[in-house]
Amino acid sequence: MGRDEVLGRVRAALERMALPVLPPLGGRPGEQAPLQLAARFAAEARGVGTIVHEVATIAAAAEAMVAIAHTAVAAHRLVTWPTALARSVAAAAGVAVPDLEVTVLDCNTPPDVLAAADIGVTEADALVAESGTLVLGSSARHRGASLLPPVHVAVVTADRLVVNLAAALRLVRAGAAPAESCVTLITGPSRTADIEKKLVVGVHGPCALHIILVGGVVREARELTSRADAHRNAKPSGGVM
Repeated sequence: MGRDEVLGRVRAALERMALPVLPPLGGRPGEQAPLQLAARFAAEARGVGTIVHEVATIAAAAEAMVAIAHTAVAAHRLVTWPTALARSVAAAAGVAVPDLEVTVLDCNTPPDVLAAADIGVTEADALVAESGTLVLGSSARHRGASLLPPVHVAVVTADRLVVNLAAALRLVRAGAAPAESCVTLITGPSRTADIEKKLVVGVHGPCALHIILVGGVVREARELTSRADAHRNAKPSGGVM
């Protein structure tokens, strides 16, 4: 039987096949209420080992960041995205925790700074409720902040919550910069069971993942960002806050 005949039979069989009707990707309307999304996301994220801090305000998010920095073992270096929310909570930790050096990442930050960091602070483009997943677009921001430090802290407002991955990718695509080259999906701390089927945490990435979920409308970001700028300007230049 020749190639053309085989392919012809496959095409004929496919034409006779009835395809199932798939449900819409956006999820059912009843799943999209903000409180339901937040509750489901927190439950799914905690189920895979993520530590979720649910707070009402940016000030409370800063307090949660300070508590995380205090409890992190031997944490001396923190790196943060330059975005306003991440930077403001990182600055709060830098003020409150003795000997904690806070570096705001930019395109000129050398890789060894990321590799030496104990805590990485980011935001997220979306939070997937059905799996407890963080979705981070690159958009010229350092992916290494969520991958190299042993502790990753994501500070995210509740308006980033979506039902499923399809909705998250639509959200990322809508806000993507022209140079968007990578989307990172993070579900819980890094783990593997490749060797002898023994689960090991932290082999390929952070040992601990904290998500500070900020509910409501962000009203204090401008004030806290101003404080972060003042604190950074009071220290030596070079990206260190």
